[in-house]
Amino acid sequence: MSAAAGQFTHACRCGAVRLTIAVPWSGAGGHVMCYCSDCQLAARLHENGADVLTPAGGTNIWHTVPNHIGDIAGAGHLSILRLSPRGMFRWHAGCCGTPLINTFPNLALPFAGVVLRQSELDSVAPVTGPVTCHYSTVGALRGAGAPAQDSGVPRAIIGIGSRMLRALVSAKSRRNPLRSDDGSPIAPKRVVTLEERQAARV
Repeated sequence: MSAAAGQFTHACRCGAVRLTIAVPWSGAGGHVMCYCSDCQLAARLHENGADVLTPAGGTNIWHTVPNHIGDIAGAGHLSILRLSPRGMFRWHAGCCGTPLINTFPNLALPFAGVVLRQSELDSVAPVTGPVTCHYSTVGALRGAGAPAQDSGVPRAIIGIGSRMLRALVSAKSRRNPLRSDDGSPIAPKRVVTLEERQAARV
């Protein structure tokens, strides 16, 4: 099944935060399965990765651009974690700890990685389509069904770059509901402590 134009609702577990993600055409995003240690750590910081990680330690991420994010209901519940002082912004719902979106710290760069929960995959599949890239499989948990090697990475990188460039050239990147008028994030942020990192490691 390939992706199709449409939209999907992305919500936290308790429903206090809800986002509408537009998919105006089939190439408006890319479905990536990431097995990197940072994504695994970020997921385990929230209820040990419940409903996020696959048995092999993969995270389903829909790569798109922030201007495809609609108005955010419950935006006051949003918080940002950083795994290091220079790490990505990992947006989550402070109310229930659900990971939601990854962005670059510089919010002028139009990138949004929507972190999909296992329980919402069936409902969003008509517009996200199947996984087309398996990334950082070296970090996957062996014996749990992960691919033996990466696949689709060049295509995914080209897709990210082209979507970002299109948003910048068209000035659509100026619309980012995660960014305040002064360019700062709309949510508070903090860096994960060493103790938290160690406790969340497998």
